[in-house]
Order: sequence, then C-alpha cells, then structure tokens
Amino acid sequence: MEELLRQILSKLDNMEKGFLVFQEETRQRFEQMDGRLTEMNGRLVGLEREMGAVKERLDRVETRLKGVEARLDGVEARLDGVEFRLDGVETRLNGVETRLDGVETRLGGVETRLDGVETELTEVKETLYRVETQLVDDVQILLRKIHEKVEEKSFEMDALNRRLHHAEAAIEQLQSKCDPLSWTCPLLKPVQQLSLIPV
Repeated sequence: MEELLRQILSKLDNMEKGFLVFQEETRQRFEQMDGRLTEMNGRLVGLEREMGAVKERLDRVETRLKGVEARLDGVEARLDGVEFRLDGVETRLNGVETRLDGVETRLGGVETRLDGVETELTEVKETLYRVETQLVDDVQILLRKIHEKVEEKSFEMDALNRRLHHAEAAIEQLQSKCDPLSWTCPLLKPVQQLSLIPV
C-alpha cells in the first residue's frame, strides 16, 4: 500500500511539475499574446468587439486553469480516483492549448485583414484627393466661364442702354416738333395722308 501511495505521489509530483512547466509556457504565451494585442490595439478600432470576446475567452481559460491548480493542491487529501481526475485535467489542458493555437491563428488572420483594410483606406484617400483636386479645377474653370459670360452680357447691356438713350432722345425730338393741340406734325404728315386722317 505504501509503495502504491509512493507511486501515486511520484506521479502526482511529475504531473505537478509538468503542469507547472505547462503553466509557465502558458503564462509566457499569454504575455506574448498580450504584447501583440497591445501593439495591435491602435489598429483594431473596428474590431474591438471581436477582440473583447477573445479576451473574455482567455480570461475564462485563465480562471479555469486557476481552478485546476486549486484542485491539484487538494489532490493529496483525496487519493481515491486521482488518476482518473488527472487524466481529465490533462485532456482539458490539451483542449486549452488547442484553443490558444486557434486564437493565435485568428489573430494572424485579423492582422492580414487589417493590412488589407489599411491598403484600401490609402487607395480611398488617394482617390478622394484626386477628386477634390479635379473638382477645384472644374469649379475654377466654370467660374471663369461664368465671369466671361457676365462680361459679355454686360457689354451687350451697355450697348442696349446706349441705343435706348438714343431712341428716347429721338422720341423727345419728335414730340417737341409736334403740336399736340392740332395734331399737326411735319414728320407725321405722310403717315396721316396714307391713313386718311384729316388734318
């Protein structure tokens, strides 16, 4: 019985050492991932929700690992069925490692997608700059043409005003030569004769 107990305790020690190594590796991986997340934080504005979900999952994994460690601390007091429970812990830790690998793969995909978004944003900025530059040039050309048209119309209006002044002056001269009481006007006599208007 003592030999069996020593074997179990030895196996527990080995498992605990392996778990501590794995825990250190996991902690280092968490630190590396945290560094990457900090570096990408400025670039992942549009992906905060997804990264928040990933962080929650990592927090849950860390909580579960702490729970496993607490259970291993009390395993000496409960030797019955300890091998079965340790096998379960190993399986769960392997699942956690697999999930961490998946998270790292997803982070790599997010970086790739973010690079594509930044490239597209640069292209959009360049296109917008070209459009703004061309729009300013088009507006300046249009304003120049409008100004030329206004100047042309101004010249035409000046010519019409001069002709109107000449016409008004001619009408005033005609009116000054006509006698409004007798309806006699030397300039209108040919018209009166043609119209059979008595003078």
